[in-house]
Amino acid sequence: MYIKHELYAADIAGIAAENLPWEKLSGKTLLLTGATGLIGTVIVDSLMKKNRDGLNVKILAAGRNEKKSAERFADYACDKNFRFVKLDVNAPIEIAEPVDFVIHAASNTHPLQYSTDPVGTITANILGTHNLLEFCRVKNVSRFVFVSSVEVYGKALHAEDIFDEKYCGYIDCNTLRAGYPESKRAGEALCQAYISRHNVDVVISRLCRIYGATMRLDDSKAMSEFIKNGVRGEDIVLKSEGLPKFSYCTATDAARGILYCLLNGKCGEAYNVADSSEILSLREIAEYISGLNGRKVIFELPNEIQRKGFSNSVNGIMTNDKLRALGWLPKDDTRSGVKKTVEILKSIIK
Repeated sequence: MYIKHELYAADIAGIAAENLPWEKLSGKTLLLTGATGLIGTVIVDSLMKKNRDGLNVKILAAGRNEKKSAERFADYACDKNFRFVKLDVNAPIEIAEPVDFVIHAASNTHPLQYSTDPVGTITANILGTHNLLEFCRVKNVSRFVFVSSVEVYGKALHAEDIFDEKYCGYIDCNTLRAGYPESKRAGEALCQAYISRHNVDVVISRLCRIYGATMRLDDSKAMSEFIKNGVRGEDIVLKSEGLPKFSYCTATDAARGILYCLLNGKCGEAYNVADSSEILSLREIAEYISGLNGRKVIFELPNEIQRKGFSNSVNGIMTNDKLRALGWLPKDDTRSGVKKTVEILKSIIK
């Protein structure tokens, strides 16, 4: 297990104990792109915990960085049910052995990447998705899960709007920042094309803003920056008035949601993965985290590079009724999830 902490271990055990039709994975092989990422790490740990309980699913953890995989998944290096696959999704996928399930979670997912690697951001979501769908077609894969984003909804047309799976807001496509949401939209459209033309079984998981103890320490999302400030016992720097409200979810709850889509979802459907309990503004979250350490919130204007990657959304609140209907429930709200994440990361950094 990547993180040696009782709170993380309890979350992984909780996912493994979910009332899901796990038998669908028994004796099968699952390819996971973005395996060393925020959510991919949790999925690997959860399935390997399930294997310890007798599931017997083989995980092909795909990524470009073998060193990072070796560090994150050292506990599984000699396990017959785990193998790292060096893979660039932007190139045709070539894996000789049979593959039964694919989860595509590889993507640039934070603002600094959007602004400094805009081409890579787009290609992973479009070319990468196309290559994996083509792989699924050739291999006759049982199910493909495309991990999409709240960003596909664009900017809310009215501040009070709530995003259900049919909502469509505004995106100014003629901007650098549009590369991420527009390419996620195109990725979803490709999924629908492969369903229609090639009968590939696809389910889409649309994630809200995700955070958790498995995050990269260079993650530039606002929530991640706040958490890093909290872990270091620093004042929190807020680069706006902090008024927008967004749906959030822990990486463990998001991984659980993706697994519900994989095992219970309906082909062709998109499912919002988001906590729908108390919705806090960025400022309220910053004040809560700073309060954990007796610190304060400082307001500071973003620099030019940071500004290019920032979202200009007013609010981004998602419903989760469809996913709840599959049986999924989040285990943490924003306050409990943030507090847990700070506590875990403090122990790791020490």
